Amino acid sequence: MKGNAQLICYVVLLLCAAFGGTTYYGYTWIGELKENLETLTNEYNELNKETSMMNEKVKAFKKAFEELDKLKVGVGENVDFYSEAQQAINRGGATVLSNVPNPAKDGRISMKMSFKGDYYSLMKAFAELRGLPNVVRVVTMDVIHLNSNPPPDIYVNNELKADVTVEALNR
Repeated sequence: MKGNAQLICYVVLLLCAAFGGTTYYGYTWIGELKENLETLTNEYNELNKETSMMNEKVKAFKKAFEELDKLKVGVGENVDFYSEAQQAINRGGATVLSNVPNPAKDGRISMKMSFKGDYYSLMKAFAELRGLPNVVRVVTMDVIHLNSNPPPDIYVNNELKADVTVEALNR
């Protein structure tokens, strides 16, 4: 019986040691999990703050774009026309001095332009405008001499300035 009692004591002692070891390991593991939980919670809170800040920025940008949309003067999709008109003037041999887009009205876009050149370059510029893919018309035109005292017999070669308003139908 003494041998059985010793065996039972060893088994109980072994079970107690195993229980103590697993308990210690369990507490250590739970401690690591608590640290991970705390780290992840802090990261979550930081990301949540960043997300909130980003959402505020998105709202601010949307508001700013809404304000910008209110200030549009009809240039957006018509930039091609303005660029094409300037290029046509340059192809004709005249020099564009300025251009100002007008707001679109009744399905037509228009702009005021000033350009200079001699008589022939102005005529070629108007011919180039006529060849644009849009239907283009000259609404107003003022032509003046840039030389204060042009010689009377060489008007054709004098430098002229044209102030025009051109209009095109939207595509």
